[in-house]
Amino acid sequence: MKYFTLLIIALAMFSCGGDSEQRLAKDYADFTLSMDTVVVDAGEEILMAGTSSNLKINKAGSKLYFWDVKAFQLELIDVENLILEEKRLFEREGPNGVGSYPYDIHLINDEKIAFNNFTQSIILAKMNGEVIKHLSLNNELLKEGLDEGESLNPLAFSEDGKLMYCGINNFFSKSNSNIVVVDLEQEQTQVITLEAFQKRENFRVTFSKSNGEYMEVYADVPKLEVISHKDQLIFWCDAFNAIYRYDPQSAELRLYEITNSLFPNEKSGTYSNDPDTIEEMQEMTKKLKEEILFSKLFWDASNNVFYRFASFNLPTVGDEKVKSKVFISIIDENFEVIGEQEISDIFNKVPSALFVKNGLIYCYLNVDDELGLIRMKIN
Repeated sequence: MKYFTLLIIALAMFSCGGDSEQRLAKDYADFTLSMDTVVVDAGEEILMAGTSSNLKINKAGSKLYFWDVKAFQLELIDVENLILEEKRLFEREGPNGVGSYPYDIHLINDEKIAFNNFTQSIILAKMNGEVIKHLSLNNELLKEGLDEGESLNPLAFSEDGKLMYCGINNFFSKSNSNIVVVDLEQEQTQVITLEAFQKRENFRVTFSKSNGEYMEVYADVPKLEVISHKDQLIFWCDAFNAIYRYDPQSAELRLYEITNSLFPNEKSGTYSNDPDTIEEMQEMTKKLKEEILFSKLFWDASNNVFYRFASFNLPTVGDEKVKSKVFISIIDENFEVIGEQEISDIFNKVPSALFVKNGLIYCYLNVDDELGLIRMKIN
């Protein structure tokens, strides 16, 4: 395990009022951010996880997983000891084949994993490689109620593996911001309506053109994702500060308006959804990046707060290098902001945060194609 000390930066003061938040507000009225960098020891192996930030953390925060689709291997990294634990080989074909090109994975629990395939299918398997279930996302029962051109986009699974939460993709027309819950045993669905997120459509930009035998489509759509928090789910969108909290047991859905003072709380510009030329689309995409963009929320169980990053690009002229404003927020469990600070002097873009463990925010860093992790602590 290799260590690199980076820096310690004192951050400016932030204060907020309210008697009910007095203790927490005092805790984060004056905080510092300390950081170091560690590199995962892969021994004699080549660790492909160093080439991508698309790593998954298990619920216990003890293991990182990286799916190497070219080698059809799952890399397991011991977070406590920062070493490559093992590589597990999966089959391409046969009864335990996980698909011809499973481009992404979902951790269901420590025993089960799901593979996303470009063939609009999901394959559920045990961690030992045994395939449990094949599911076509083009199944008419699952697509019931979807408009023409819409398809399911798996986002997450319940810990018992019985439910799959899906977004709805449509690259050719109006975006749909609802969530489809798929009962994997009964192959039935129900819809969670996220009314406040329907305005994602205001920031969808799609350009398409026919290229002989196929259609080329270029789309820029605000991200809609889900994270688990304790026994509940949080639905979030990178265009808005607001989030939804959902209780799967009671089906209670509640919208929380998170409010920051240092930056806008949502995108607000006016855009053409369907530009006439690729140049027009590129210009609108540039403008979209000059509006606020939010990360997901990262729960710190040691301090009972969430951390969240936000950023926007500054306008540029010609080939001028892009510069960004970057911020970090500290948010309590009631989704009230109790601390916020601009950190553009430390980061020129939002750090690729992965998870929080023992009060440290772990962020991906490529260190000469080795897997590095920046560890940040809010003091």
